[in-house]
Amino acid sequence: MAVTLDVPFEVLRTAKIKWDEAADELDGNWRRLHKSSIAGFSAEVTAAVEAFREPWVDEIKVAGERAQAHSDEIVLFGQRVWLADADQAERVRALLPWAHSDAGIAGQP
Repeated sequence: MAVTLDVPFEVLRTAKIKWDEAADELDGNWRRLHKSSIAGFSAEVTAAVEAFREPWVDEIKVAGERAQAHSDEIVLFGQRVWLADADQAERVRALLPWAHSDAGIAGQP
């Protein structure tokens, strides 16, 4: 049985672009934070900056990878057009803007 997600293609395209933009922005952010200079700071300040910086670099990197994975999920959907099951349709729907969070999902024989 095939499943359809009742949203216009343009909504999917726009959602994919937004996730790509978020991924690109997060990628640039973690790279800039990672390269930020601590030259000239005292040892105490340097230690505090490092304690702050490295966990946030990791967190931002993960968020960027997640955003890219969301974009890739929408691309995969676009390539398949028909979804294999309702779970997949629900995952894609969860990646769409709030206005489409209740988009219909219907099974077809």
